[in-house]
Amino acid sequence: MATLAKSDFDKVFTYNGSSFTDATLEAQSPAGTSFSILGGTSHFLYLGDAIRFDMAIFDVDTAGSLGALKWEYYNDSAWTEFTPSSARYQLDPNDNEGSQYDFSEDGGEIFPSNILSSDWATVSINGQSKYWVRCSSPTSVATAPTIKRIQMRSYQAYCTTQDVFRLLQLGNITGTSNFTSSTTPSLATVESYIMEAQSRIDYVTRKSWRPNIIWNEHHEFNLNGFKLDRFPVYKVNELKIWSGGSWDSKTQGRKNDYFFVTDTGMVHFSRYFLLPARFTSYNAPVWRWGGGEFVMPIKVSYLYGENIATDTREGATVTDMCKKMAAIDVLTTTDFGGLAVSGMDRVQMSEKIGIYERQIEDTLESLKAFEVF
Repeated sequence: MATLAKSDFDKVFTYNGSSFTDATLEAQSPAGTSFSILGGTSHFLYLGDAIRFDMAIFDVDTAGSLGALKWEYYNDSAWTEFTPSSARYQLDPNDNEGSQYDFSEDGGEIFPSNILSSDWATVSINGQSKYWVRCSSPTSVATAPTIKRIQMRSYQAYCTTQDVFRLLQLGNITGTSNFTSSTTPSLATVESYIMEAQSRIDYVTRKSWRPNIIWNEHHEFNLNGFKLDRFPVYKVNELKIWSGGSWDSKTQGRKNDYFFVTDTGMVHFSRYFLLPARFTSYNAPVWRWGGGEFVMPIKVSYLYGENIATDTREGATVTDMCKKMAAIDVLTTTDFGGLAVSGMDRVQMSEKIGIYERQIEDTLESLKAFEVF
């Protein structure tokens, strides 16, 4: 039986400079009570889980006004500062607009696996031994943000290392239930196989079953709306329109500027816009409401990815495919694969790999074919 992928942190703690507060239940509940974070320069937000993760998604209730954020992970000996992805990729190179995610709006932060994974280690925080990432605002706090929910993206989003272990029936030989740091391959190595499989699945199917964030996606204006490039989108964080000198933020909602339809991935405008022009022309057609003269005047940021645990149509299929892809890597790259069995008798390794590969290709094609345009 597959282990359901997780979307919530095992533990979420706030620290006020002298004591911890357990905010786990509030962070896990979309309908829970919002809680305050980073109320002072000596305060911390701790995000922890038994499985390594590379993304946190924040549903903000009250926008914060903070100084430069400091993100850290534990490297088995000390807390080490690192640069998260938003500080690198949120910047729009065309107009130098963008900054690190700062809890002033809904959004997410990605923790690059190539930076954290090499020496990221568990440590006990408030009696809980987990993989931890912590955040602080050590220079200034004008307004402390309040958070309604925090979700995570695990390294093992589509399947777990234990799923792969059970598929290969290695417990029958080793007497254990999962890969460990001392097995060959190690748990971290199989985890990397899973991450590679997840990337391939996303690339081939052009869909995703884990949270992803797009910071700056540009579109032409269309009165009939426009379709976002990635699928499936579940939340639009921000939409801006170029005015000729700056990006003007628009408000989401049918009674406001625009609204989003999740089933189609379409953004529609709730009212007509007369977009600004680069020049004035007396013979410009008056019927071109919303036409404007600027190229790619819309910039949008959003979250996309199906929830694999609740997708009854395709979720289990994706999990099965991912663990078989990781199992092939185990069988072909390490001596540990020689212990793998199938049922009452042994199956030739090449035959087993061939069976998995054919099943994977068939599944990838079927998932790629099933799209909503």
